[in-house]
Amino acid sequence: MKAACCVLVVSLLMVPLLRTVSQRLFSMAAESYAPGSLSAAFITCPNETVAKEIARAVVEKHLAACVNIMPQITSIYEWKGKIEEDSEVLLMIKTRSSRIPALAEYVR
Repeated sequence: MKAACCVLVVSLLMVPLLRTVSQRLFSMAAESYAPGSLSAAFITCPNETVAKEIARAVVEKHLAACVNIMPQITSIYEWKGKIEEDSEVLLMIKTRSSRIPALAEYVR
């Protein structure tokens, strides 16, 4: 019984240490994550061909780590005083916050 209590106490004391070690290892693997350092950008494209061109280019240029392409969305918006409805493709771009200005400039 005494040995089981000692094991339990040691195990409970190890949890914070293991949590700290795992967070540091994750940070090292993820180039030291800091809150607010990662962003997601959403861009609509007129079709899948344009979406794939932009997605490949931003990954190749290291402006994004990953791009998800979501086909067949419907966008409803106001344009020149009228309500419009279009079929589009959505890009969800995962990147570092520091790369948002360059990403925006490239997409424009």
